[in-house]
Amino acid sequence: MAAIIADVGEEEVMGAPGTVDVHLSEHREQAALNSRETEVLRLLVQGLANKEIAGRMEISESAVKNTIQQLFAKTGVRTRSQLVRVALEQYRNIL
Repeated sequence: MAAIIADVGEEEVMGAPGTVDVHLSEHREQAALNSRETEVLRLLVQGLANKEIAGRMEISESAVKNTIQQLFAKTGVRTRSQLVRVALEQYRNIL
């Protein structure tokens, strides 16, 4: 998990093309997550792939992908590693 956080840290260069200004997302209000989003996020933080998450939750892989896209939109991030970082910073209490 530390490696993921380190990778995300490298992506945070402000003003670089294709990066997210994490400093703005830190000040944004925490978006409420539904039960499916919470469970997908919990399993994502554990390092599971979409197929593994789908198997554990007994839902389709497409449903997992859609849920991850919803999480991206709610958190304002673009990558799984950024999503993990936001999860650990903002949603640690529900994970």
